[in-house]
Amino acid sequence: MVASNITRRSVLAGGAAIVGLATVKASAAPRRVVWWYEGATAAQQAALDQFLVKPFNASQSEYELVVEFRGSGLPDQLLVALSAGSGPDIILTNGPAWTQRLVIAKRLLPLKDLASKFEWDKRIVPFMLGMGTYDGTLFALPKTSETQVLFYNDTLFKKNGWTPPTDRAAFEALADQMIKSGVQPLAAGNSGARYVNRHYVGASFSCCAGPDSVYAALTGKLPWNDPVFVESIQLLKSWWDKGYFGGQKYFALSGQQSFALMAIGKCGMAIQGSWAFQWVDETFKKTRQEMNWTPIPKLSGQAPYPVFPLGIGADLAINAASQVPEGAARAINALLDRKFILAMSEAWGGEWDSPLVSPPEPATNLDRMTALAVKLNYETTSALQNKTYGYAPWTFWPARTDDYMKGGIEEVWLGQITARQFCDKVDEVFQQDLKDGLVKTLPARA
Repeated sequence: MVASNITRRSVLAGGAAIVGLATVKASAAPRRVVWWYEGATAAQQAALDQFLVKPFNASQSEYELVVEFRGSGLPDQLLVALSAGSGPDIILTNGPAWTQRLVIAKRLLPLKDLASKFEWDKRIVPFMLGMGTYDGTLFALPKTSETQVLFYNDTLFKKNGWTPPTDRAAFEALADQMIKSGVQPLAAGNSGARYVNRHYVGASFSCCAGPDSVYAALTGKLPWNDPVFVESIQLLKSWWDKGYFGGQKYFALSGQQSFALMAIGKCGMAIQGSWAFQWVDETFKKTRQEMNWTPIPKLSGQAPYPVFPLGIGADLAINAASQVPEGAARAINALLDRKFILAMSEAWGGEWDSPLVSPPEPATNLDRMTALAVKLNYETTSALQNKTYGYAPWTFWPARTDDYMKGGIEEVWLGQITARQFCDKVDEVFQQDLKDGLVKTLPARA
């Protein structure tokens, strides 16, 4: 019998070696970078996976990007998780007014060093980058620049010989004619998203009171209960009373559901944001009717035309508690890649219009709807250069003032308070925000 050379010592040594190899292998596994996103269709999720997740994960071996789609409950989920010192590595907020809460709560990582490393300060339009800066410290980057315009069912307009309105008189005459024809003038709804209310407040302030008046108020030089703002709110009240918003149906429909009604000709127009282009596949493409857009009409003598209310639809930030801030920064940097933005803008319009100093050149063979989206993105960028921009509440108003407007305008519509009382309260809350140092310093208009 041949004696075995395998001893207990050698077995243990071999086992230790195997364990050591396993440890090395485990330590080499990529570290997860988690990003919580809001809702998205299956096609939109697939596009994000194709153009961001897979290329990012294939480009390096240190980090694995994981995107979790959380739906409309994302804001509340973030608040709960971040307050407990947990949550995703990459934070997606609903813009600067929302981001401000997290900055005050010290839940976000300062980005100065990372911005310098990845040259974000050179690649992003300074005006927009400044909206993510608080007390001189950069905490968030703008994911999407957006504006509000008047969308309309072009098929319905051509059928009835209607012309897109450019001023208040033409708009109201057309809206009244639509009602007589059995068409609801404005596709609108706030079901599950009360913040939609202040979209109309912001649009009316910019296009009725005028951008100069809004700027004066945001810089503390004009009170929010000045007659120009009261008139703007009275205008929204008159439209509500005339049925332009659809009455009580407004509270039962979401923005996308109401947009779908416009796609079948039940509604004629919609004061909506550029984000509405992401709804086209589920609405107008299915009904095979045509959509178009025009600037929001000039709603008073003191407002210029056109005005594009400017906003940041979402901010990108890094969780202060993240264990992989470098990986999160790399993923955010991938989101700002010009090739990625171009691909996503074509696959998922209205959601990826990052305000870059040098935006990507669009393809020349775009379909009609994508071309309309690209044109609007161009107008948004041009508005900054031409001083034809207005101000979106979710970007330029401090959080507490913004919060009040969301619910306060409903009280006006339902006759519980007057337009003057609403503006008095807006001014009261804003003045306190101003006193508390929560109002951002804005670049001069001229």
